[in-house]
Amino acid sequence: MKKGIMSTSLPKHHFFGFHDLVAFNKCNDKILCLESTIINRPPLSGERINVGYANTISGDFFSLGETNAFNYPQGARQQWLDNDKFIVNNQVGKSWGSDVYDCNNGKKIESFESTAHCISKDGKKAFGLDYERIHRLGGYGYIGIHDPGINEATPANQGIWVLELATKQKKLLISIREVAECDKHTSSFSDFHHYLTHLVLNPLNNRIAFLHRFFLADGGIRTRLMTIGTDGTDLRCLAVGFLSHFDWKDDNTLFIWGRAGGGVDQLRSNPIFSNSLVSPLLKLAKSAARLVLKRVSTQLSMSFLLINDVVGSTISPVAQGILTEDGHPMFNPSNRDYIITDNYPDAQKERTLMLYNFRSNLRTDLGKYRMLDAQPDIKLYSEFSKGVDKKILGLISPEQYSFTRSGLHCDLHPRWNADGTIVAFDSIHEGSRQLYWMDVKNLVQ
Repeated sequence: MKKGIMSTSLPKHHFFGFHDLVAFNKCNDKILCLESTIINRPPLSGERINVGYANTISGDFFSLGETNAFNYPQGARQQWLDNDKFIVNNQVGKSWGSDVYDCNNGKKIESFESTAHCISKDGKKAFGLDYERIHRLGGYGYIGIHDPGINEATPANQGIWVLELATKQKKLLISIREVAECDKHTSSFSDFHHYLTHLVLNPLNNRIAFLHRFFLADGGIRTRLMTIGTDGTDLRCLAVGFLSHFDWKDDNTLFIWGRAGGGVDQLRSNPIFSNSLVSPLLKLAKSAARLVLKRVSTQLSMSFLLINDVVGSTISPVAQGILTEDGHPMFNPSNRDYIITDNYPDAQKERTLMLYNFRSNLRTDLGKYRMLDAQPDIKLYSEFSKGVDKKILGLISPEQYSFTRSGLHCDLHPRWNADGTIVAFDSIHEGSRQLYWMDVKNLVQ
């Protein structure tokens, strides 16, 4: 790979998606990405984009197929199975599934009736989610397939799926109902619907961390950080509260942004807030409550946290005053003293790409990348919001929904290559959405 920053280029847009996957193959000569002609609105039902890879020397994109199982924040969860074959989510028959492509012959060689949110290191197992439910409940799902659990708050036949690629055997690793019943006093058993999202395997690949989310009586969302063995045993609830982006620091410790526990979250779950007479007053009450609570409580402060993967886990703030905002962290696969992360746009509408060293507690900024001033096209709002629960849409304006689910909402989502020497990220600072990568091995030695 050439020195400096390389990228894909026009005439089309190119992107990868989230921050928790390795986009490069083992030889670092190919980087997985998607290609789209439109980014100023969320995907429509049945809309397809190109699936393929970019050559890391030239930046040229090579299309091998198409998918309609994608969203702009997370892509289509494309992942390498070996140096030449990769798996990517797609619609297979009448359900969400996944396809396997071989870069050597440029063809699709296999399809599965199960999604692949994350893949084991040996390429033998795929762990998947019910993206139709995630879409319906306002998360990063896929539009176009009906949620069979639409009438159930905690379904017993939806959850985390595990697929054996060699045999095509698919089974439910853990159901949403089982997750909801774990550590019951921090869960909810009203008519508010639950979903699971953000699966991440630990380095040893023997445990999965994920987020369990459900709606509270006041219209907000509660998040629980959960882990489970890849054999389906030993489910644990590690933290509850406002919890966001995370990664495993090591096999037994998680690194996550947020605020865990406290009376504020318990107060918000009180059933009184769902009362029809109280609901219209919530917006006014929330504003006043925030002002009071910020003065008398530290519960509203947030930071990155280290959380042990044990029952009764300890929760410790980390990188305070250095990593001061929510971002999208990924640990260096070969040296887990380093993370690459980003933040949200500042007053100048710029996102910062940064490297953090745990051992020295030092942060190195690698660049600033400006967002576009372009606004989303909301003319097709009724079409691209189809299938989303009406209560969810009532909590967010059409303009905000259209932006955050469009390709204009382009977080950097930085991610490493397998040997921790190259960083890739999505950006929109040059007027189109493209995938960028740079060699940083001199900074992590």
